[in-house]
Parts: sequence; C-alpha cells; structure tokens
Amino acid sequence: MQNGLVLEAGTGWDRLAIDPRGAGHALNVVLIYEDAEARRWAKDLFDRAARFAGPESLHPSWWRMGDLSAPGVLAGAVSTALRADVVVVATHAAEGLPMAFYVWVDAWLPHRPQNAGALVALLGKRRNSAPSSGRVRDYLNAVAREGRLDFVIQEQAA
Repeated sequence: MQNGLVLEAGTGWDRLAIDPRGAGHALNVVLIYEDAEARRWAKDLFDRAARFAGPESLHPSWWRMGDLSAPGVLAGAVSTALRADVVVVATHAAEGLPMAFYVWVDAWLPHRPQNAGALVALLGKRRNSAPSSGRVRDYLNAVAREGRLDFVIQEQAA
C-alpha cells in the first residue's frame, strides 16, 4: 500500500478499495465517462470508495469523453490526470474510443510522475452482443503498464 491505495481481488472481477490509513493524503480521482449510463457506473464505484474511506479522503474530477474535443476542457482534464492517484474510465466501447480520448491520454501519460496509482476500467458489456476483440481493454491495459499503474477491470451489464 502506498498513498492509501489498496487493490484487492474480488469475486469475478477486481475491485478498488481505498485504505483510509493513508493519513494526511487525499486521493485525487479522475473519472472519465462516455455517457450518462457510464457516469452512473463510475459514480457507484466512487460512492463505494467514499463510504469506505470517507468523502474527505477523495478529491474527484469528472470529465465526459465527448467534451475533451474542446481545448479548455482537454487542458483541464490533462492537468487533473497528471496529479491523479486513480483514473477511472467508464465506457461501452469495445473496439475504439473517441479520438479526443487518445489525445488526452497522450498528453498526460508521458509526463505523469512515477507515483503509485491505478487505472480502473469500467467496461460495458451489451446483452446478446457478439464477442469483440476487446481493443479498448487491451489499450487501457497498455496505458496502465506504461504509466506504472495497477490495472483493474470491471465489466458492467449494459
């Protein structure tokens, strides 16, 4: 555990837990989501972590993927990602994300301090959908590796 961040195995998927013993350090959490449903998934995860750690232990920053194409929004999202202990990405996409999302990642990832942290992927899985190759999952896993972030994935019924 470093900076109060603990990742623990769950049943069927990994879950994020925040250890409140990381005294004196509030965790910066960036939550980036595709749409209203994906935002609900991220909010549910954030609310669970806040109940465990206490709301004063977490500093959230919320960004909608579609808004990243605006330069001012992109700059703010890059700035918060640089300081993030936890990055949560919530999306239905399996094969690709909006171009602005990739621009956002390319803007902060090479400059991120080498602190402990996690990238949490909340990925929607449509009922009765054909299996996909999971390019988004693979991409986010590669981002986590490059950023030396623990990678946690949770599939959401969509």
